[in-house]
This record gives sequence, C-alpha cells and structure tokens, in this order.
Amino acid sequence: MNKSVDAVVIGGGIIGLSNAYWLAKRGLSVVLVETGDLAAGTSARCDGNNYICDTAPGEITQTMRLAVSEVENLVKNELDEDVDWIENGMFTLAEDEEQFEQAKKQCREKQEDGVKCRMVDSKELHEAEPHLAPDIYGAIEFAEGGSLSPILLCFALGRKVEKLGGEIRRFTKVMGIKRSTDGSIEKVVTDKGDIFTKNVIDAAGVWSPDIGKMVGVEIPVTMMKGDLLVAESDVKISNRYVCEIGYNFLRNDMKLSGEDAMCQKYGIGFLTEPTGANNSLIGFSKYPGTDTGTNFDVTRAMAKRAVRFYPMIANVNMIRTYAGLRPWSPDHEPIISKTNVPGFYVCSGHCGSGIAYGPLSGKLIAQMILGEATDVNMDRYNLYRF
Repeated sequence: MNKSVDAVVIGGGIIGLSNAYWLAKRGLSVVLVETGDLAAGTSARCDGNNYICDTAPGEITQTMRLAVSEVENLVKNELDEDVDWIENGMFTLAEDEEQFEQAKKQCREKQEDGVKCRMVDSKELHEAEPHLAPDIYGAIEFAEGGSLSPILLCFALGRKVEKLGGEIRRFTKVMGIKRSTDGSIEKVVTDKGDIFTKNVIDAAGVWSPDIGKMVGVEIPVTMMKGDLLVAESDVKISNRYVCEIGYNFLRNDMKLSGEDAMCQKYGIGFLTEPTGANNSLIGFSKYPGTDTGTNFDVTRAMAKRAVRFYPMIANVNMIRTYAGLRPWSPDHEPIISKTNVPGFYVCSGHCGSGIAYGPLSGKLIAQMILGEATDVNMDRYNLYRF
C-alpha cells in the first residue's frame, strides 16, 4: 500500500526509534521501516548503560552530558512504561597506584566539564563493593547516569511513536530509494509498497552503508563485535555498574591492562552490571566481526578477566552469552548528518554508545529537518569530516 509522509526512518533499533519519536513529537508524519522486529539487531545485544565515563574531555564530554540528560528525561518523564531504569552511579576501577594516578587525571578532567565524579580510596570502595578483589587500589565514582533494559526501552519508544501518530512497519524490507529528477528524495520502495517522502533518515546501524549505497552515499561504518555473559539471578555480584579503567578508553583504542594474549587480541576487559531482572551482565570485548555467534574462547577469556576483579565469579553459573555488532566510525564518534543528497540524512556509527546517544541524536535530526538551530555544534558529527 502506497503512502505519503514527511519522513521515513529506516531502522528499528534505539537510533531509528529515537528519530521517529522526535519527528512525531514535533508534529511531522513519520513511518519507521524495520526489516525484522524492533530491537532485533544491536539494540538487543548491548548492556544498556548510560554513563559519562568513556568520553574525551571538552566538547565530547559536554555533549555526552546533554545526551545522558535526554535519556533520563525520556525514561522519567516521557515514556509511559518501566524500562528497568537503575540509577545508583558507577565505579571505574584502578588496579594499582599507577592506574589510580591516571584515574585522578581523568577525574579532574571530567570535573572541569561539570561531571559529578570523585576519587574513592580502597577502604571506601571495598565497603561499597565487598566482593571486589582485596588488592584493587581505588576507583572513580560517577554519580550521573544509569542503566536500563535496551529491549524494554525500544518497545516502549515504539508504542510512544504510535501514540504520537507515527507508524511502524515491522518485517518490511527496503528494496530501494528513488530520487526525483532534481536529485532529491522522492520515495522509499519496500516489499510492502512505496512510501512517498522528501526526507529519509538512515538509522540502520551496521547496515547503514547498504542503505546509503541506494542513493550513492558512502557511509564509513564498519562492524565491531562485542560479547556479554549473563550470570544467574540467585547471586548478587556488584551493587552497581562497575568497570575497569580501560573501559573508559575503549573507543580510543587504549591498550587494556589484561596482559593475556586473548585480552589484547579481542579487546577484552572487565565490566559487570546488575539488571532489573536481578541477573548480572559481565563483559566486555571489542574486535572486528560480522556475525553474532558466540566465540567461546573469547567468553572464557572474559570470565577469566572478571574473576581477577570479583573472585566470587569463579563459582557463579553463567546462564547464557550473546554478542552484538557495534556500528563503528573511523574516529569513534557518531555520524549525525545531512548528505549531498537533498533529504537524505545519516544517523549511525554510535560505536557502542547508542543507548546514551540515541534520544539526543533523534532530536538533532529533527531540528535539522525542521531548519532549526541544533542543540550542539554539528561539525563534529558531519558525514564529510572524514
């Protein structure tokens, strides 16, 4: 069935749904097209954290603070459903005195950018996290942010989009995008009919380059794989989100402290996070990959790394493991941008920060489509910066 709308969003993960939400909220008619079900890709295969620990100082951290506040406003004031929001801060662990000094520097930089964080010594840290290995030297405590269920968030956003008048077409494949004689967008061709529109937002994550090719736009996004373990619900590992300091530099390719060859080859480090379902997630890894199958060598190395920080994990049952594909950009920052094709926008390459960046990204795209001033300087996120 053919239809005409103000905008078509391609992709049913957190990024696409955030775009559809903001477009519908601002009064535009919108159709979101998803080849599978909502949250069927990367959004269902991540840990759902919304913190400000892994950003470079200055403008990037300040933008992330704005992004985190958008998520908090969304889950607290806009959505009509519980998404397992947990808000009790996080620790970034320093294993030794050298890392502790490094953490102090990062903490000062974050404080200068307005982030609520402080240094915590070993005594206070172990009082807060009694199962930690006794030799962990200290930590940065971040007071802002929280974590949630990405799947619950996506489906809640989908229902909110529909309440605002938007339409979601699940299990609908985009076959092509047709342009008018002047080069602008004319319609999106799907296997269930054409959708006439002047605006298309490519929010297809790791598949966004395939959509870009339909209009001759090259999008430099690649796949970066990450694994997580899920622990049984009968055992409480940590009281809050906890990660090693190397996680803070994950997007900047800093060498992680695990000396094991597997750690270095597959970017393996440590994080654990209690969930709303009373399980614990344990990670992490970062390496090029094109499938979501489990690599048991990687997950075993992850478990070994986790035991170094929480020895009790050696006696905790893991009930499942899963992997996701992060859309990775060359400079590890999102692409939120107009293109040289009038009416074609890209919102992709969020590099593992899709949950945190999603709502702000959707807001920025809506502002661009409406011809308004954006909340942040968009030069850093322009497609043509590469």
